[in-house]
Amino acid sequence: MKEDILSASELPKHTTNSEVFKVLNGFVEERDLKWKNCIGVCNDGAACLTGRSSGSVTKIKDKAGNNLLSTHCYIRGQKSASKKMAPECNEVLSQSVEIINYIKNSALNTRLLKALCNEMGSDHQNLLFHLEVCWLSCSEVLKRLYELRKEVELFLIDKKSDLSHYVQDKKWVARLAHLSDIFSYINELNLKLQGPDTTIFNAWNKIE
Repeated sequence: MKEDILSASELPKHTTNSEVFKVLNGFVEERDLKWKNCIGVCNDGAACLTGRSSGSVTKIKDKAGNNLLSTHCYIRGQKSASKKMAPECNEVLSQSVEIINYIKNSALNTRLLKALCNEMGSDHQNLLFHLEVCWLSCSEVLKRLYELRKEVELFLIDKKSDLSHYVQDKKWVARLAHLSDIFSYINELNLKLQGPDTTIFNAWNKIE
């Protein structure tokens, strides 16, 4: 078995099913490859890929034949699971993002927090942005907020922000630590599922 990257293609404009297939099909035809030699497609579950009648996977099956095997990427499974967390944990995640955005969205607030961290001799000087599209960053974002919780608390109190009552609540801080640990484990697992020579067998064992 040879594992390699054949192509990393960029979508020029839209991310519709027709555009995704157009880019893929264009590459296959340009390199004089044969769709019939494609035996499997693994996708991330996006609607433009999985639509029954017009999804890109369906279009590929039309070209390659119905024997083509379509699978869902197991690396993304933990993202789906994390979206169904307990309501109180989900609230802490939303409130954490709110605190981070309050500080990071303002250049002045960012500089003031950095100055405060320097004065207190903190290990870090800034919080990290949370990006929904880059969901694996969540563990580092929550971990950084937890590690700077004292600095953030003092900063929010000084700014007379209503958000300060979150970091002053011991139960809230405990849930923040709990969430940080959970996402750290998810992040660690997903990194273990990647890399060269990874097979479905050892990947499944790690998930188990």
